[in-house]
Amino acid sequence: MGNEGNKGPPGIITLTFSILTHFLLVAPVIYILVLSFEDYSFFSWHPICMTVGVGLLVTEAVFNISGEAYIAWKLPRRNRVTIHWILHTMGLIIIGIGLIIIVVNKINHNKDHFATTHAQLGLTTIVLTVLVAAFGVLANNTVWIYPRVRPVLIKVAHACGGIGVTILLLATLINGTYTPWWSGTTVGRDLIFASWFFAGLLILVKPILGVVSRCKVVFGPPSSDS
Repeated sequence: MGNEGNKGPPGIITLTFSILTHFLLVAPVIYILVLSFEDYSFFSWHPICMTVGVGLLVTEAVFNISGEAYIAWKLPRRNRVTIHWILHTMGLIIIGIGLIIIVVNKINHNKDHFATTHAQLGLTTIVLTVLVAAFGVLANNTVWIYPRVRPVLIKVAHACGGIGVTILLLATLINGTYTPWWSGTTVGRDLIFASWFFAGLLILVKPILGVVSRCKVVFGPPSSDS
């Protein structure tokens, strides 16, 4: 356990995996930022905040905790957890700003709030994300409820929730490119869809495997270890 931070440098496959995943995440963000500033208005800050908050910060928080991100390969899990919640907090703050901007923009234009599929999906996803993040505080401090509740149960629940909201966040971003705001090309929108879809798969593959492994502990026979 004490040698966790002394593992050797990642191999070429791990390095390639990390670079590819980051490229698939960052390329759509850059494209959307360019479109937002080309046709700039107060509303532009909504896609800007949501794209940066989710496409850069939240996804990086998830990728970092798994240890597959190249920048985190030297860090022990405790440090990765710290970076995980810091990035998530920053992402949620920016997402919250994006939510406030769209509400204010609706008020300024006398439009109904949360009247579209995108708006309803976005609000639901944000609420769930905040709940999962709050539950993450408990997952990081399981001593508060031990031995009444097994720590692995809390960690599995948080991991499952995190996987779910990550999928919903990316789905909401993709859905946003199918709204009247979109000023890019059809090909560009298809590339964003494909890029975030495959990036999501790459980011979540290890967390999903981790949940499966922990579920074996939860639902398997009790351990005889002291």
